[in-house]
Amino acid sequence: MTFIHISVFIVAIAFALVSVYFAKLLFRVSGIIGTVGKTVSTFETKLDKSVIELERTIAEANTTATDIEEKSLALNSVFYTVKHVGDSSSLLSEELEVRTERYAQNSSLPGIKPFVRVIQFSEFASSLLTSWQRGKRT
Repeated sequence: MTFIHISVFIVAIAFALVSVYFAKLLFRVSGIIGTVGKTVSTFETKLDKSVIELERTIAEANTTATDIEEKSLALNSVFYTVKHVGDSSSLLSEELEVRTERYAQNSSLPGIKPFVRVIQFSEFASSLLTSWQRGKRT
């Protein structure tokens, strides 16, 4: 019977040692879980701040894109006007060249070439002014 008492005593000591080791293990796991909880909480707070800043950045980018779109639409009329002025001056230049050749070939008008040039340049300036005023109205 003595052996049974000794074996029960050894089993009790072994159980106590296992219980202490298990309690120590659970205590460490509890500490790790607490640290992870704090880390996740801090991460969540920082992530919320980052999301708020990202939303502000997206709103600013949207505002900037809208502003750029409005300004580019406003510039369209300027480019159309420049195109029309270029087309008008091209047509006028072609017509001026044709008329100049016609007057140069006409031998019955030898002394009026300078006056013809003045009239041609006046017509050119007048058509440019008219084209510019027309573009200003649109």
